[in-house]
Amino acid sequence: MRRGRPGQGRFPRGFTLLELLIGIVVGSVVLIVIQTSYFGALRLHQTTHARIEEDRRVQRAVGILRRDFAGLMLPGGETSLAQGLQTSPFSGSMADAIGERVTPDLSTNTGRIDGWTPFADQQRVAYFLVPSATGGAGRDLIRAVTRNLLPVQEGLPEEELVLGGVESAALSYFDGLGWTETWDSTATETLPSALRFSFVLAGETGGGPAGTYEVVVPVLVKTTASLAQEEEGALP
Repeated sequence: MRRGRPGQGRFPRGFTLLELLIGIVVGSVVLIVIQTSYFGALRLHQTTHARIEEDRRVQRAVGILRRDFAGLMLPGGETSLAQGLQTSPFSGSMADAIGERVTPDLSTNTGRIDGWTPFADQQRVAYFLVPSATGGAGRDLIRAVTRNLLPVQEGLPEEELVLGGVESAALSYFDGLGWTETWDSTATETLPSALRFSFVLAGETGGGPAGTYEVVVPVLVKTTASLAQEEEGALP
C-alpha cells in the first residue's frame, strides 16, 4: 500500500503570484472605470446646476427689466410727475455718482404700495453698471430707484442688484423705422415704439463673453404727437 507524503491533501492550494497580479490588474481597471464614471457624473451635475442658476439669475433680471419698461408713463401732465425720456448727459444728477449710467431716468408705475412705504406706484428708475461687489468677472447691473419724486433735498436713490457678472449693457429705442441710441421726448414730444435692452455676460477670467441677451418691450403709451403722426400716416 502506497502512502502519500505527510500532510498531503490537508490544505487547499493557494493562489500563485501570477494569479494575484492578474486579480490586482483587473480590480484596478474596474476601480478606474468606476472613478471615471463617478467624477464624470459629478462634473455633469455641477455644470447643470451652475447653468440652471445662471438662467435663473438672467430670467429674474429680464423680468425686472420688462416690468419697468412696460410700466413707462407719459411725460408731463397736470397730475403726473413723470419726466421726459432723455438720453442727454446727467452731469448734475447725484445718481450718476453710483456708476456708469446705462439708461436715462425712466418714469414707471412699478412702485410697491404697502403699509411700510409712504409713496405711490409712480417712481423713477435708472440702471447703472458698477464694479463687482464680489470681485468676480464683469460688473454689477444696479437698479437705482427714486420713490420720493418731490424731495425737500435731493439724495441718492435706493440701489438694488439686478444681475452680476455683466460685461456691457445698452438701451436703444425704436422710432418706427429702426433702432437709435438716443432719444429726447422733450424735443420730439413722442415716445419710442419699443425699448431694447441688450447685455453681455462676462465669461471666466481670460475667456470670452458667456452670452448675449436682448430684452425687447413695446411701449404701449403714446403721446398726443405720436397719435397725430400715426393718423397722418394712415391717411391716403
